[in-house]
Amino acid sequence: MRITVIGSTSPTGLEVLRNGIARGDELVAFTRRPNVLKSFQGITKIVTGDGIHLSDLQHAINGSEGVIAIVGGKANVAAVIQNVIQAMQEAKVRRLVFVSSYLLEAKRPWPTVLVARWIFRRDLAELREAENVIRSCGLNWTIYRPTQLNDKPATGRWRIQERGNDFKSGPYQISRADLAAALLDAVTKDAYDRGIYSVTWGK
Repeated sequence: MRITVIGSTSPTGLEVLRNGIARGDELVAFTRRPNVLKSFQGITKIVTGDGIHLSDLQHAINGSEGVIAIVGGKANVAAVIQNVIQAMQEAKVRRLVFVSSYLLEAKRPWPTVLVARWIFRRDLAELREAENVIRSCGLNWTIYRPTQLNDKPATGRWRIQERGNDFKSGPYQISRADLAAALLDAVTKDAYDRGIYSVTWGK
């Protein structure tokens, strides 16, 4: 499957590339920092650009079959996602997987989530707005809300809960490597989804 990875040089994006290459997927890496990918072998195409510019995304998405979007930091997330959606619609690409955050609706573990929600309130507001943009579009989308991310090795085990259902027990974290595998599994599924899911490590 040919997959465009938006935010491919973020820590999670790099794991998506590594995992996808190992699986044999055709990967289009979209990034503002192409030099980060110099050591990568097996990427089908590297597109340098900024998601705030529609034309850059059009170049990256045209010809793909699915998109994984990992957008955060100082980016105007909702504006970037709106451009991603428009580029996908123009290219007739239907499958979108977006990475959001467990903190948006989590209640466990309390009061840890309360403190974290306050610290990251601006980032979470951006993600919430981006989710609203996605939910109003006509694509076949999936939103994954991971718990706390770490750089530990992949375990091959994770748990998924539908929106609004907290995990009743920990661990309340997941490695970027395992999240990457979950994202690739999701984007390659043929089933029509439009679901929002929390994801954390398995036991």
